[in-house]
Amino acid sequence: MPNSSGFEIFRDSGNLYRRVRPSRRAVLLACALLALVAAGNAWWLESILTRPSLEEELADNLKSQAQRAKALERLSASTGEIQEGVDALRSGDAKLRELIRLDKEANRAAQGVGGDGEAKPDTQALLTRMEVQAAYVRALNHPARLGTADPVALAGLVSRGPSPLGSTPDAWPAQGVISSDFGLRLSPFAGQEEFHKGVDIMAQAGSPVRAPAPGTVTFAGEDAEGAPAVVLDHGGGYVTAYSHMQRLEVAQGERVGRGQEIGAVGQAGRATGPHLHYEVRLHGVPVDPKKYLP
Repeated sequence: MPNSSGFEIFRDSGNLYRRVRPSRRAVLLACALLALVAAGNAWWLESILTRPSLEEELADNLKSQAQRAKALERLSASTGEIQEGVDALRSGDAKLRELIRLDKEANRAAQGVGGDGEAKPDTQALLTRMEVQAAYVRALNHPARLGTADPVALAGLVSRGPSPLGSTPDAWPAQGVISSDFGLRLSPFAGQEEFHKGVDIMAQAGSPVRAPAPGTVTFAGEDAEGAPAVVLDHGGGYVTAYSHMQRLEVAQGERVGRGQEIGAVGQAGRATGPHLHYEVRLHGVPVDPKKYLP
């Protein structure tokens, strides 16, 4: 019997064997190799088992990124709306400050004071701008009512005469060219900014001024500047005014038709040359006459 304290390797069929005694270092190396193989197998098995959870985590991350992108888009949109609100507030604040400044200047102008070494403000220009401001506010506060029209009633109104809705002044009152537009402008006399409530139509002196629509003469005489002027009421809230005229051909209370001559172009009052100052007012608010000119 061979000794069991070592490894026995048979050499041939005659039971001749040889005893092999491995060194301690070889045994340790073999154990380390087996441990590495076992660790590699364990890591491979763990990666196989945990792969589904990693895929789910990746999908969750992609979903979270998409949600964050949408949140950023909503935040950007909200930021834009906030900026628009800030701009609107700044614009309203600037307008409010301008109104407060106008009120202060109007009070100073009414009292006739201008401060030490300070030029007195143009009272007429301030009053004109305040008049426009007040008329605009009244127009904004005017309630709008919607209703349905009765065809039978409308037919009766047409058969009885002109429509109570009035006539739109949609024709040129004088043949010429516009030399000064509606709105803020630099005064040719005072050299300061003023609100031009109409347009100036440059034409030859003495050329006829005609009514752009049927209406009634509510004023015919000299205006505040001493120039012959006419005011026509066309109904429906439309009123037209004419100034710097050379002569008048109508009287207050007279009914005029479209195209009827009401005066002639001149340069009376504050004028740098022959022209017609023409205004259109809608419910008391000056509007740009060019919107009604063909």
